[in-house]
Amino acid sequence: MKNSTCNFERCQPQQIVADFYDKILGYVVKKVSDAEMAKDITQEVMGRMIDAYSKKKTIENVKAWLFQVSRNVIADRYRKDAPGADYEDVEALEQAEEPDITTEDFIIPMINLLPDEYRVPLYMSDIDNVKQADIALQLNISLSAAKMRCQRGRKKLQEMFFECCDIQYTESGAFAGCTIKSSCSVLLEEEQKLIQKRNRE
Repeated sequence: MKNSTCNFERCQPQQIVADFYDKILGYVVKKVSDAEMAKDITQEVMGRMIDAYSKKKTIENVKAWLFQVSRNVIADRYRKDAPGADYEDVEALEQAEEPDITTEDFIIPMINLLPDEYRVPLYMSDIDNVKQADIALQLNISLSAAKMRCQRGRKKLQEMFFECCDIQYTESGAFAGCTIKSSCSVLLEEEQKLIQKRNRE
């Protein structure tokens, strides 16, 4: 699962690219409304991340850092392409907040909605990163049963995700984000809890 608070001690560059490329691309597309430019900017952001890693910079929250770099790169492009632009507009862009509630915030609540048969092994595997052989031992089931339950759990989680969320894609077909359907009361309640929690922080 994606870890929004991973740092360079725990996350390798290739993992960070895999986890956050589409998220950053979707964010940038919304800001620049140009798919090709968004790809260029996202590539530059990932390049800066790799450069920071190679220089052994300390970054405690990779997700927050990537969004900040994205805003900075967009602002730089904005200045370059529109030198007469209002400085306040550029400054507002640089200081814009990243999306508070993201898809990954709902993964655990959605896993918790699954029947225990799938919830427990899937949580152990994909959240706690327990090896499937160890899951089998802890749950006193065969390795093949542990693998099957994790696979079925992921499938049920995917089905629940599509049932509960309207998904948005970029022009290139990449995942850009999602909104919870009004019929999904459980996730709507969870969203309100998350918003209240963020407001208190």
